[in-house]
Amino acid sequence: HDYLEDYEERFESYHRKESRIQFDLELFNKITKGGLPNKTLNIALAGTGVGKSLFMCHHASSVLLDGKNVLYITLEMAEEKIAERIDANLLNVAIQDITDLPKPMFESKVNNISKKTQGTLIIKEYPTGSASVVTIRNHIEKLSLKGFKPNVIIIDYADIMKSTRAYDSLRHELKLIYEELRNLAMDLNVPIWTASQANRDASDKPVVGLENMSEAYGKAMVADIVLSLSRKPMEKASGCGRLFVAKNRAGRDGILFPVFLDCSMSKLQIIENGEEMTLEEVVKTDAGTMKNLLKEKWKQVNGEAHPQ
Repeated sequence: HDYLEDYEERFESYHRKESRIQFDLELFNKITKGGLPNKTLNIALAGTGVGKSLFMCHHASSVLLDGKNVLYITLEMAEEKIAERIDANLLNVAIQDITDLPKPMFESKVNNISKKTQGTLIIKEYPTGSASVVTIRNHIEKLSLKGFKPNVIIIDYADIMKSTRAYDSLRHELKLIYEELRNLAMDLNVPIWTASQANRDASDKPVVGLENMSEAYGKAMVADIVLSLSRKPMEKASGCGRLFVAKNRAGRDGILFPVFLDCSMSKLQIIENGEEMTLEEVVKTDAGTMKNLLKEKWKQVNGEAHPQ
């Protein structure tokens, strides 16, 4: 690219409409300028039991309803458990109540979802530590022979994948896995979502940042978007939490949103009433004030608070 000679081509590229995978959360679309671009690797960062799989199940559900094809690779939970979470999200039935649905009612609900979308969701399970990027690439090639081409790939999650090369240090293997996933996204011209485990220090922090990525900071270097989820133990019962945009090549980062995580339905909702917060504002806010703020904003979303 000749900077001075090829300015017309560059100008056209600035105004060319790029294919993106939209979120069902409008604030995400806003900060990413319309959704996830193709050829990107994106990471959901959180500690154990905070909501990594919930986030990815929620996103898989919304992309399917948007008429897109989704490939969901699970290396931690059984594919039936992932399907159960997505059932809860799409059928609007709590996970613990799904088994109580009569078969005709369950079938009717699934058929209603099928009528709403032209997309397909494929869930593929691999034992922990057994699948490499080569394994996933081969599976995608097999699916293509059946006419299935994913618009987005979700991998739950990359930290427990198998490296294609053995190193003495785990961090080098993890960095290679993430680099190969980014290469896969570029080769297939699709966005890839995966998750990363936060380290122990993250459990006591109000906001999880890139420095809390366990084992290998190099994972963040190859990612396009890194979103972190954080919830303190006292907040789990209420469902309140924080979503921090730690890295965003597509737009703004360094901002934080209060969120509500419904584990029974595998749904995530950004509490949109009120302004988003910066990391500096969060640091200045003590735990009690943050808890009250999230509670008040959640009341506003549900129409319980009506300022005069």
